[in-house]
Amino acid sequence: MPAVGGPVDGRNLMVPLDDDGLPPETIDQSWLWVEYGGELLDADVDGAYELEPVAGAGPPWLYLWVPHRHTTSA
Repeated sequence: MPAVGGPVDGRNLMVPLDDDGLPPETIDQSWLWVEYGGELLDADVDGAYELEPVAGAGPPWLYLWVPHRHTTSA
């Protein structure tokens, strides 16, 4: 599945499918560290990939990087 943005931008992610043949809704830091480990040492992994549907030819989904939004309280 294609990854757009984030630490593994442009790569195809090999993700497990559930019993219905669907990929996970999100891919978080834990999964990224298991799969890519040392490659991510200098990368910003403060976020997650979210599954997005894609119309047209090609894969029916992609993973879009969504950085975590840090809030500060006043």
